[in-house]
Amino acid sequence: MDTMAIIKLIVMQMFAILAVVFIIVFFLILRRTLRLQKKFLKYTIKPLKNDKVSFFDKIEIMFEKINTKHTKFLSKFKSLEKSSKKYEKHLSFEDLKNKTGMNIVSYKFLIGYIISFLYILSKIIHISSITILGIVISFLIGYYILDVVLFINYIKRRKEVEEDLLKAIIIMNNSFKSGRSTMQAVEIVKNELTGAISDEFKKIHLDISYGLSLEVVFERFYDRIKIEDAKYISSSLSLLNKTGGNIIKVFNSIETEFYNRKKLENELKSLTASSNFVFKLLLVIPFVLYIVIFLLNKEYFNPFFETSLGKILFLIIITLYSLYVFIVMKVMRLEE
Repeated sequence: MDTMAIIKLIVMQMFAILAVVFIIVFFLILRRTLRLQKKFLKYTIKPLKNDKVSFFDKIEIMFEKINTKHTKFLSKFKSLEKSSKKYEKHLSFEDLKNKTGMNIVSYKFLIGYIISFLYILSKIIHISSITILGIVISFLIGYYILDVVLFINYIKRRKEVEEDLLKAIIIMNNSFKSGRSTMQAVEIVKNELTGAISDEFKKIHLDISYGLSLEVVFERFYDRIKIEDAKYISSSLSLLNKTGGNIIKVFNSIETEFYNRKKLENELKSLTASSNFVFKLLLVIPFVLYIVIFLLNKEYFNPFFETSLGKILFLIIITLYSLYVFIVMKVMRLEE
């Protein structure tokens, strides 16, 4: 590398460092300002109307504007349009008014761009060579990191819906018994309950208002949440639609089935609570011991990675540990 190229890299590095320092100082000042504002807020009189937009709100608004334009651009690609449909289940009822699955795909691309930019910036700071492979890998990490977050939120949401579904069925059943229509029963559920189950019943209410049958509505509900209880409701309503019958009796049987299953699950949880605790404790102990020994003597485990026999023993240990986890989980699943 010639002298001129080194000077250019140093200049770019200096600019990058100054930019990072400026951002850090700015956020430190902002943090101090917010602390003072919080401290003296209780001693001040709030204005009747406050049209001020905070700095973070401005950033969010700007990001949303960029995302909207970027979404319009991505919508031109038919393949992305089709794949974006699977992300619609992650949108809340309020988000469905002005967002689609393509907005989430656009977020993924934007995060990928940001991570790629940070990669390039870090390489400039360390005066290292920038490779196409590094840019691609950093973009893919940014692109798929949102999928991980969405998956974690989806698991939490599904668990919450599963916990509250029995309450929703009881409310619907009582509504049917009191002579209310299906639309009114669903409306009572979405108003009475809170959280994820309320949001899902808002979507159900919207589907019914579009003229979809109760069977199709709960099939769509199952496709979004993937809970077996929702599938059971959909199958029961499908049978009711084909053979005819009393909807009150159908929901009575659904309520009884769900209540008995919930009772059985609670009993199983109480019976297996101690064994679950021991299982989780035994899973953690090897890692805790490794950390403790490593802190006391950093070279203690070197033979495992530096000798052929150590590598074989390490592989045997990992295999035995994996077998232990698999067998115990299998046994626990059989107990349920």
